[in-house]
Amino acid sequence: MSFKASEHRILVADDDAGIRFFLGELLKKEGFQFDFAIAGPEVIDRLKNNDYSLVLLDEKMPGMSGIEVLEHIKSEGYSMPVIMITAYGSRELALRAIKQGAYDFLTKPVDIEVVRTVISRAIEKYELERELEALKTESIENALRDEIIAESPEMKKTVELSKKVAATDVTVLITGESGSGKEVIAMTIHKLSDRRNNQFVSVNCAAIPETLLESELFGYEKGAFTGATRQHIGKFERASGGSIFLDEIGDISHGLQAKLLRVLQNKEIERLGGTKTVKVDLRLISATNKDLNAAVSDGRFREDLLYRVKVFEINVPPLRKRKDDIPLLADYFLKKYSKIIGKKFKGISSSAIRFFLNYNWPGNVREMENLMQRAIILENGDTITGEAIAELVYKGDRVMPMEMKAKDRIEAIKAEEEKKLIIDALMETKWKRSDAAARLGISRKSLFNKMRKYDMQD
Repeated sequence: MSFKASEHRILVADDDAGIRFFLGELLKKEGFQFDFAIAGPEVIDRLKNNDYSLVLLDEKMPGMSGIEVLEHIKSEGYSMPVIMITAYGSRELALRAIKQGAYDFLTKPVDIEVVRTVISRAIEKYELERELEALKTESIENALRDEIIAESPEMKKTVELSKKVAATDVTVLITGESGSGKEVIAMTIHKLSDRRNNQFVSVNCAAIPETLLESELFGYEKGAFTGATRQHIGKFERASGGSIFLDEIGDISHGLQAKLLRVLQNKEIERLGGTKTVKVDLRLISATNKDLNAAVSDGRFREDLLYRVKVFEINVPPLRKRKDDIPLLADYFLKKYSKIIGKKFKGISSSAIRFFLNYNWPGNVREMENLMQRAIILENGDTITGEAIAELVYKGDRVMPMEMKAKDRIEAIKAEEEKKLIIDALMETKWKRSDAAARLGISRKSLFNKMRKYDMQD
């Protein structure tokens, strides 16, 4: 045995007292901890409150069959192996058990040496899988350390909460100011979750026009509207098996809120123009810079939807409250973008660091990232100086001035996102405007007007 038996607890589920005694004596002799259950519902209750390394499961039990219990174990995501035992052995039953995820299938009367060998191999496999999972998680966490700067107590708390909730499958609401890094936290939760091998789909609800958002999320069937010449799979379907991130969820309309609530309740969607429901297995992570409780009071956000999206809440602190992270973030962006841009720097001057620490950062981490990119491009020396940073900040050299009214900034963001969607649709359809309009869920005339608005006629 390459493992310590005393570190493993096994659940023996069988209504036959003789079998329970036989298996109990064997497990005791081998040094395992163990519990007994005599009915299917009792197995389910014990699994909720104990950490088992293996389940020895009888096929014929009161309340539920062994196959039904096995299906429950797998559907709930328990990782321990299950060995099925039955007095009514048949090839069909064995194949069904293995297909449902059983590790092995034994027939009564069981042979003591066979049982001992199968248990040993199952536990070894379980330990190996846990070690590999731990190594994988550690590797991901190490990689995330390069993406998330978290030396300040405030940000460390945010990251720790993200790690804890990642192990579950509950919906998460991430709150914080614009540009504070809410999407990075959402991506962290996904990468540390069991869904990490599947897609992470991000949607900025504030940036996509309302007329396009519903078709982007739900997709549509061929013929759903004029110009819909083929089926379009929406974001919810693309995220099935993985996670979907709805940024600025507080900006979606009441009608779309009702449809989102149904998705969360029923785990299914209906494409626009469709009559069939499509099952979707996804985890919702959403974010907002608004006070959704106030939005509920004002009638702008559904209270029942708020309860659904805010099972677990994480707040991302603004950059001005993360003083310990500011020099590290500046250095991170310097290294990242100087390499991309192709310029070498010795570092950031103390005057620039002092400026960073005293500046209020209304645009948060996003503003610092943009500022550092421009500084790297414009700096003629080998050091980012405080004078250069101050000039960029106070002389208006900004991609999007922070002094713009919030409404104007939102409109500018929406316009950029709409333009990007149009370009993507045109590229995917080889600039066939009718097909692009159908993909976007708008008329050909609407597309033409938008292309003229964004000076895209050529």
